[in-house]
Amino acid sequence: MAATERFHERVTLEIDHPVAEVRLARPRAHNGLDWAMIDGLLAAQRRLAELDGLRAVVLAGEGDSFCAGLDMGAIMDQPARLPSLLEPDEAGINPVQRLALGWREAGVPVIAALHGHVYGGGLQIALGADIRVVHPEARLALLEIVWGIIPDMGISVTAGDIRGDVLRELAWTGRKVAGEEAVTLGLATRLADDPQRTARDIATAVAARSPRAVAAAGELFTLAPGMTPRERLALEARLQRGLLGGEEQREAVAARLAGRPPRFP
Repeated sequence: MAATERFHERVTLEIDHPVAEVRLARPRAHNGLDWAMIDGLLAAQRRLAELDGLRAVVLAGEGDSFCAGLDMGAIMDQPARLPSLLEPDEAGINPVQRLALGWREAGVPVIAALHGHVYGGGLQIALGADIRVVHPEARLALLEIVWGIIPDMGISVTAGDIRGDVLRELAWTGRKVAGEEAVTLGLATRLADDPQRTARDIATAVAARSPRAVAAAGELFTLAPGMTPRERLALEARLQRGLLGGEEQREAVAARLAGRPPRFP
């Protein structure tokens, strides 16, 4: 039975093991990021990191949009808090960067469902997910430039696979792109008429696979880009050695041969 938790009246966490769903819950403001939303997202990330038996997370927005980015009016209403946004923690990550990077601390794949407005901080939060499913009519943009600032929510890390010229154009102009172009540019993974349902289907499929194999594949594709070809091949072999003949791998084979769903710990 699913359990629901709420953080700062802005973020809902529904836990239906082994999948959890985080929803931005400020629909009247297109889930704009005010102080309560920021606090709620950070709290939800910490809660995910505490959960045992979790295998996948869906990240979505309630109402007409995923997230329209910073609610600059609400943020500027508390100027005394502004410096805190850029104060790094012991890991060298500040709160706004953690809004995107913090999903990694869940230790499982995160699938974002994008619809409506996906602007500024909303797009940067989405880039922190492993997979992004986008509605064809969604609009994605890096709108920080219209406020005289730059994207700074970990985008130099999360957008490492996106071409530099693409990022420059979007960051310099604030141009809005629709779902199909977002996939072409690498901002999103795939199109879907119902991104939330598709994201849930992906999360369910991932959750049915060997947790150790899922984690190993994630480690491979995260670490390999910074390695030499020889180091990449060695990493593949090391990760595979940790899987072959193990309990989960034997169960995967047995289940496949028997035509039944696997049963992992």
